[in-house]
Amino acid sequence: MSEGSSPAAAEGPPQEWCAARYAAQCGFVSALGDTILGWLAPQPGERVLDLGCGDGAFTEKIAASGAVVVGVDASADMVAAARHRGLDARLAEGHTLD
Repeated sequence: MSEGSSPAAAEGPPQEWCAARYAAQCGFVSALGDTILGWLAPQPGERVLDLGCGDGAFTEKIAASGAVVVGVDASADMVAAARHRGLDARLAEGHTLD
């Protein structure tokens, strides 16, 4: 890595996610989360952070339990799709959260 370059720059160009393509080709991801949802067993009023919420399909399942859920994703298109579902979704990179 050259002087003055950041580690992120050394990793290559940023990834770009398309919510419509993700929904069409990766719906199985949310379905696989059903087992995790059982383990999580979110309760009404419980606060949950869904880091890497994507299009919000799984976040929506968490919210249906009555939990107060916030979705975070680094892709503006994914956050827009999650917000379209009526979710509290925020644009941020996970490693920048404090």
